[in-house]
Amino acid sequence: MLLLSRTRSISGALQRKGHHHFQRKFREISPRKFTSLPRQFLEAYDDLNFDPSTHQRNDVLFDPVNGKPPIASLNNTQSTSVTLDTKDVAELINKDDGGGDSSTSTSSTYSKDWIRVHEERWRNNPSDFDCQWEDIAMQNSTNAHEERNDAIKRVLWSNWTEDMLRDPSISPILFEYDSLRDAATRDSKSANSNFCDTQEKRVLKALYQYGLVLITGTPCQTDSLPEEFINPSLPKNANSNESAESALLHLTSLIGYHPLQTLYGPGVWSTSSKSTFYNDDADGNSASTADSAYGSTSLPLHTDMTYMASPPGVQVFLMVQPATNLPDTDSENNGESSNSSQSSPTGQSVYLDGFAAAHQLRIEHTDAFDVLASTTRQYRCVDEQEGWHLEASGAAIEAVPRGTTVGECDKWGPVKAIRHNDLDRLPDLPPYPNSEDLMCTDEFYTQLSKAHEAWDDILRRDSMRLVISLQPGDCVLVSNQRVMHGRYAFDASYYPRVVMGCYVGMDELFSKWRTNGFRVL
Repeated sequence: MLLLSRTRSISGALQRKGHHHFQRKFREISPRKFTSLPRQFLEAYDDLNFDPSTHQRNDVLFDPVNGKPPIASLNNTQSTSVTLDTKDVAELINKDDGGGDSSTSTSSTYSKDWIRVHEERWRNNPSDFDCQWEDIAMQNSTNAHEERNDAIKRVLWSNWTEDMLRDPSISPILFEYDSLRDAATRDSKSANSNFCDTQEKRVLKALYQYGLVLITGTPCQTDSLPEEFINPSLPKNANSNESAESALLHLTSLIGYHPLQTLYGPGVWSTSSKSTFYNDDADGNSASTADSAYGSTSLPLHTDMTYMASPPGVQVFLMVQPATNLPDTDSENNGESSNSSQSSPTGQSVYLDGFAAAHQLRIEHTDAFDVLASTTRQYRCVDEQEGWHLEASGAAIEAVPRGTTVGECDKWGPVKAIRHNDLDRLPDLPPYPNSEDLMCTDEFYTQLSKAHEAWDDILRRDSMRLVISLQPGDCVLVSNQRVMHGRYAFDASYYPRVVMGCYVGMDELFSKWRTNGFRVL
């Protein structure tokens, strides 16, 4: 016996009064004037096809005993087919444009905003999802209108400076930890708090738009750092008894519920130029330190954990202690002043908007964009001591492919993710040849080398790179599959450079964004 869905028409289903329906007036016009979405898509999205509690589809036919699908009937689809006429489609869409002579009130299932969102996802035009920092800065100065969350675009930024980001009057990504913690405390005690106005949502919006958030004043006290490695001259946060670990977990809960377990530990991790003091978690389990971050050399711009099938969505990065050296006693005794510390790098953090870089590459070198978007590259991490061997693959630029193209520039839609880490990338292998002709192989390496050079040329531009000297208590939320990060070198110091952090999964971040109404590709 099969569970068969009852035959019904959409127009009949529209007469059902439910919590998703309300009364509006519509004009009876051609469906194409309402939407270009396929009728089959609109039919399948009928509310009656989804369970109101689980939100799973309930129009799927299967045997209630063994779960087998029904035998296909190629000649008879009457039991599952639904036909829409012009009036049905008009009634499906909330199109209150003030015109028409019809005075018939009908239940509406799809709003104009719902239609717009799905049309944009179907069309995959990059301009529907992205805008430039210069444009949004001008708009903010002339127009205070607040957009709907499902219309907010990702802002591709460049020419950012540390001074600008630390200026609360102009910085779009600056927050204070105490404000976030106080807001969370007030919201938990107030039954009438408006979730849309919480600091949590502001953080999620900034992370969605810019891929980067700077939070100052984050507690950075930790018992994990041996006392002999603590710089006594650093300022203490006397107003907070909260530990760095607790603060990181709180921030993680705002943007992704809980930390993502990785080879670096199940929760909070630490990297340092003296990594030996923080290798174990609270249960005595050893965490991997097989990474160049546990050193003092510079790090090129990269995506973290490209060797995972799904790299982390967010890196939560807290500066606990910048690198410092002991004073040069010989120079002090001789009355000399040393300027070496001013000229030498001090471990500054570097950030670059990968979506903005991909946009620039698409403009300047369309062929290079196509190569990096269509070539799968392999990444690897091996930690023999801890027994880890991770490998994953993906394109350096993951863009949405478009169904039809007018020209080469229309082949790809908006960029979904960046996967770039030259240190973890394995040698590239071309597609297996169908003949003995080696010209295809040579062409593969030539095109890929030129595309990578064009990509590197954009990554090295100072206008694209944001350089910040992070201070104790500065916490940076980095959208890992969008914004690449790196580091300047620093001198090996007596007081080590110590950072702590954790990761948030991509699915968890996407869930937070969707819950708050932001569009996710």
